[in-house]
Amino acid sequence: MQASFTLRQQISMAVNKVEVIGSNRRENYRLTANFRAAIARLKIKAQVRQVTDPIEIAKWGTIPTPAAIVNGEVLSTAKVIDSKQIEKLLLRFPKLLIA
Repeated sequence: MQASFTLRQQISMAVNKVEVIGSNRRENYRLTANFRAAIARLKIKAQVRQVTDPIEIAKWGTIPTPAAIVNGEVLSTAKVIDSKQIEKLLLRFPKLLIA
């Protein structure tokens, strides 16, 4: 018998990679904190890291910063979104989370 999992259960089982990209450390810090809060509320397993190295940022091309990358996909650019918005986006686009 195959187990059936809800969307929230599937998301919580995935191990995810979140990168907050940008050179403005204050904005990066705020966006990183917002991601950590949303991830904690959703009980998502994730590694969150800040990317401030200009060479690493350049690998993404001309992406407006701060930017949030979830499992290699751009989730947001050019603004610091709050944790409630992040939660809504993660639940709206679960394919970003479920590998």
